[in-house]
Amino acid sequence: MANIVEIHNVSKTFGSVRAVEDVSLEIEEGEFMTILGPSGCGKTTTLRMIGGFEYPDRGRVLLGGEDVTDLPPYKRPVNMMFQDFALFPHMTVAQNIGYGLHIAGLSKSDTAKQVDEALRTIELSHKAASRPAELSIGQKQRVALARALVRRPQVLLLDEPMSALDAQLRGAMQVELKHLHEQIGLTFIMVTHDQTEALVMSDRVTVMDQGEIVQIGTPTELYDHPASPYVANFLGTSNILVATVREIISGTIVTDYGPNMIRAAATGKTPAVGARVMLSIRPEKLRLLAQDAIVPEDVNRLEGVISEQFFHGDSVRLSLDIGGDTPLVIHHQLSSSQGQGELPPAGQTVNIAVDPSSVTLFEDIADHEPEYRA
Repeated sequence: MANIVEIHNVSKTFGSVRAVEDVSLEIEEGEFMTILGPSGCGKTTTLRMIGGFEYPDRGRVLLGGEDVTDLPPYKRPVNMMFQDFALFPHMTVAQNIGYGLHIAGLSKSDTAKQVDEALRTIELSHKAASRPAELSIGQKQRVALARALVRRPQVLLLDEPMSALDAQLRGAMQVELKHLHEQIGLTFIMVTHDQTEALVMSDRVTVMDQGEIVQIGTPTELYDHPASPYVANFLGTSNILVATVREIISGTIVTDYGPNMIRAAATGKTPAVGARVMLSIRPEKLRLLAQDAIVPEDVNRLEGVISEQFFHGDSVRLSLDIGGDTPLVIHHQLSSSQGQGELPPAGQTVNIAVDPSSVTLFEDIADHEPEYRA
């Protein structure tokens, strides 16, 4: 499929602050791409340069193969939905949705037809005569979305679209927005700091840090194969352990972490024996073993002492001291017949298992060790 958006070596500074540095990105037509990262990472500046609300100091922005780097927003085939919805309080829902069409000079009959279609799409036809103050936050968001879509842009830009919603409504709107994207087939580019939002809604995710792109991939690729400890820790929760390579045997890297031996599958460059490496293990990949459990020889079996338990309803988070610098966090899913009280109490020694394929090894730890050992 053809690329609808291309960013080539784009940089942007504000005074002495480097917001974006040499960023290149390609987005396919019809794709739902999310730009993910913490506050100040450059994600919103990147989005605003795509929309024409900021102009890059260097580099080019192409939309549909056309260089639009110097074009203002109204001359670009894009529209943006802002965090605060920016609805006109004195206008009705129908008037808000049709405002852009009116400004563009569309006839009243054509405007009414497209507004009616947009209202049906967001299932708010019964609110056409209401004003924004009479709507719930979720309804306001849908109106803002319809207003952004009614002019049929080639690309829809979404700047933290769920930030004003409470947790329960946010989950519902994530699904609704994803379904809407599938329904209309438009290219969506969303900016968020919410990892769950990115994983649930996106075809691909671009992770940014300090003005640079650090990894691009599908949610599954990023979650299961993070390119760095930063991505592993930011996209979900991960145990980050500093270990020492003991030996390499048949494509398996054997490391020492405290008194425990942890094997990792070799997937990239093989580190030298004695090298210090970082291991990333997702908490849900760790399995709490029964005392008499037998595991295959090629599966990691670790021993430790439970230091804390945190009940999460259908699961329990356990903190386990396995003799290294950092406790190991385990997400243990409770069965329908199992309660929290049936788990080993704090202070008890237990065994856990994890497959080597679920252990991600990072060879270069120089830039990360002080931060991730904390």
